[in-house]
Amino acid sequence: MQLPAALEPWAPWLALLPPDLAETLGDMLLRLHPLVGRLNPATLRSGSEPAGVGNIVRRGHYERLLITEWAYADAEPDEFLRRAGSGELLFTGPEPAMHQRSLESIALFDAGLSQLGEPRLAQVALFILLARRAQQAGARFRWGVWQQPGTLHEVSDASGLKKLIKARTLAAPSDAADQWQTALPPVLQDCWLVGAASLTLPQRTCMRTLIRPALLARQLDITLHQRDTRQELKLDLPDANDCVRLLRLLVASPVPAGVVRQVSHKPSRAQPPRFGMNGQRLAVAQLNGGAMTYHVPSSSGTQPGKSRSEAAPGKGMILAAGLLTPKLSYIRAVDHQLFFHNLPGPLFAGRTLSAPRPEMEQFRAPPGMSRWLPLFFMQQRGQNRVLVLDTKKQLVCWQISSAQPELAFHPVASNVIGIIDFGKTVQFACLEGEGIQLYQWQIWQERPQKFTYVGHQGTHLWFGGKHHSDHSGRMMLAIQRSDTDWWVAYGGDGSVVQIDDGATVLGVAISVRNPNPGLVVLHPGRQRLELRVRGARYELATSTEAIQQASFDAASRRMAWITARTSTVIVRGIDDDQVLLQISAQGDQDAT
Repeated sequence: MQLPAALEPWAPWLALLPPDLAETLGDMLLRLHPLVGRLNPATLRSGSEPAGVGNIVRRGHYERLLITEWAYADAEPDEFLRRAGSGELLFTGPEPAMHQRSLESIALFDAGLSQLGEPRLAQVALFILLARRAQQAGARFRWGVWQQPGTLHEVSDASGLKKLIKARTLAAPSDAADQWQTALPPVLQDCWLVGAASLTLPQRTCMRTLIRPALLARQLDITLHQRDTRQELKLDLPDANDCVRLLRLLVASPVPAGVVRQVSHKPSRAQPPRFGMNGQRLAVAQLNGGAMTYHVPSSSGTQPGKSRSEAAPGKGMILAAGLLTPKLSYIRAVDHQLFFHNLPGPLFAGRTLSAPRPEMEQFRAPPGMSRWLPLFFMQQRGQNRVLVLDTKKQLVCWQISSAQPELAFHPVASNVIGIIDFGKTVQFACLEGEGIQLYQWQIWQERPQKFTYVGHQGTHLWFGGKHHSDHSGRMMLAIQRSDTDWWVAYGGDGSVVQIDDGATVLGVAISVRNPNPGLVVLHPGRQRLELRVRGARYELATSTEAIQQASFDAASRRMAWITARTSTVIVRGIDDDQVLLQISAQGDQDAT
């Protein structure tokens, strides 16, 4: 969903709604936003000693008065008094890093009778505004329901919003001020009470928002008491049917067809999810050292197939892996020996073969790596090849044939800066001379063949998938020429895309949003994926929590990411609006 620019800050929450209702709630956010304001840094507690001198100021305690001012007091007492009365004395200021401490914002919501119905929409808008306000200030945001004294929640994303709406009750708000006074932190600079007017406030509550339906108009009367100020707003309400739809959609928690809930398996956030079999399978590393593989549905309304578990190796560790079959194919390293598991082809025939581990100069794969090396497989009659790209950009091969039943190792290429598997063909790029040489290795060929030379130097190359409407055989490439400069080409035409904000490039693709090829990137804010084409940016997907790892499959044009807090794995196509697959690690997360 492409939101208006003014509503982009609240996109993770508005993504729950269809476009028309997102803009309806967005109008309420824009009206209420000026009342909430910014969260300012909290000052040093009185009596705390600064760590050092950060600057010189005109106000402060007299024990921090500059020595030159004391000289005035000794030599010219009258001048000292005049300077003191005029505010001209100079003091040492505290170190700025110590002048601030960690921020915390707490909001308490009345979920009783007076707030049922349309006032709940204003509570929803204030929840979003306060959560985003705390996020912008780098503050911790917690919230609670007035009728549940002492319980504070830290979930402020879409699932937290649903929890707030479901907390509605028919009970009148009781006087729980004393209980909340005990539960709140002893030092609190930002605490809000959102709800009815008849409540006694805890002493630490400094902001109070009253929400009442207007008597003679289709409006809500909003009154904000913020310390010594009072602000009032008459908030126009949307159409009654839209109000009902909004609340129902926010409360509803449908489980899409592609959601997989699991409790016994915990994904690892150390490496991104890995696609295979033309994007139809997904492998996710697990915390216990094993892996789970999943079938990715072809559409959002299709149930995913059976997932498969690969137990952690009893000895050694997974060194390289790829999805060549519904199960994970991998190479396990144990001391100076390598074991090849779940590889296809009659020469492996469901058995595990082994080979000596090559010397470090020939195959660089240090023990204890947090990521699997990429693994590829080539099969032809009477001969199989297993390809691995190591950490020193060396492409190596283990070969077995009916005439030679033992795995034989040999290097293939060095300075490999990009590789892709098209099924019966593996293409890779090597730095050679003043440019990049592209190679193609088809299953019936004994060795790779040169087929294109690109006159650009680079440190990394992404291959694009074959566009569904193009049968000319043109290639899509993205070459990183510097820290910020990427050259993107489709066939012979190329353009430069600048990535100068710290975004992470995941691949190159063409979308329905633009006919030209662009870079699929993870935004530096780590809550959305974008397509960047020349000077334009297009939002592909958003996440309500930070994205820890992300990957893109060029062949299927599908994205997968794993979230930082709940380890939820999500798969979407770059032109899809719906989730194809979601794996909830804790069994209680809703689709995003």
